[in-house]
Amino acid sequence: MTRRERVLTAIARRLSKRTPIDDNARPTVRSEFAVDCNHESMTTASMTSRERVIAAIEFRSPDGIPFLNAQFPGALWRYGQTLVDLLNQYRDDFGDDNIAVPPRPEGDETFEEYDDEWGCRWRRIRGWSAGEVIRPALESWDQWKSYRIPPPSIAKHFNEEFRPDLFAAGPLPPDRDWYALYGWFSLFEQMQFLRGSANLFMDLAEDRGELHELADRIVERNLAMIERYIAMGIDGIFFGDDWGTQTRALINPLGWRKFFKPRYAQIFAPLKKAGKHIFFHSCGWTVDFWDDLMELGVDVLNIQHSIMPRSVLERLRGKVCICSDPGRQHIMPFGTPADVERHIREIVEIFHTPAGGLIQRGEVAPDWPLENVRAMYRVFAEFRPRR
Repeated sequence: MTRRERVLTAIARRLSKRTPIDDNARPTVRSEFAVDCNHESMTTASMTSRERVIAAIEFRSPDGIPFLNAQFPGALWRYGQTLVDLLNQYRDDFGDDNIAVPPRPEGDETFEEYDDEWGCRWRRIRGWSAGEVIRPALESWDQWKSYRIPPPSIAKHFNEEFRPDLFAAGPLPPDRDWYALYGWFSLFEQMQFLRGSANLFMDLAEDRGELHELADRIVERNLAMIERYIAMGIDGIFFGDDWGTQTRALINPLGWRKFFKPRYAQIFAPLKKAGKHIFFHSCGWTVDFWDDLMELGVDVLNIQHSIMPRSVLERLRGKVCICSDPGRQHIMPFGTPADVERHIREIVEIFHTPAGGLIQRGEVAPDWPLENVRAMYRVFAEFRPRR
């Protein structure tokens, strides 16, 4: 086992044995956002969940702030039915009604490896995210001529696993009261997985012709799947490419505008034509790309705002809807419930306007104390009408 694997194994074992922490014994952690937000208590809902989300995105004065549930499998494994009951108590506005503890893989190994449909080999800590690619499918361009992009398959796509009943039934019911957000499409990250990060950055610097071919093939595949989602009657689609490190963009914005922006425009075009919303997730310091993404028609930005100063974030208020991401590096795993409540209220203060502009979301991770998850949802509920 490598040193890196030993460290990750120790962390995973610590988390699996972690017990609830006494707030009085835990060191005080200052919130990334430290001011409270005054608000009036929410009353009975005057909108359906779907109407509320659309109004928040389009700045048409929702009756409250909608929220979106999300959780890692490892969090459900750790807290079990207790977390399921909590999520069912605070049902979101996106139809997330099938929450259950997923089956746990057999064995007690900390790491697992698997191959994806693109031919990439992955390693991950069980119960967290997808992990990292340890063997790209296209380690050499010598493999390109014989490589086959996997055919478009909604059946294997991200969110169908969570709502198979809806896909089996055909088009979504037009009179539903929840907002239908589906999919997870990437361009840059899929290229990273296929080539490996170091190879990809060299390819971009050299402006290789094969890279243009690969990008265009991924765009074609995404478009074929997007058309299927549009035909189903979805309301919005999630895209995700992480474009930042902790402190700066991963590539020169000029190169981004030359290579990636036109391809994003091509991918987004059918959604804009059909009147669907575009959600775009991007971790890291992404400030350099905000104006471009808004120009491309992105309706909702899901950014890692806890690493950015308030003075920078306030540029977005009232210009684009934000799908929030509470501070997963410090506040959520290490703060107190009081820290979490202050943090969530300031997120509201920074991004929400009377016309809308905010969707609350917190992706519950295995290292979040349950009392912090409860605190997050308590504040979410304060800003949304009773259903």
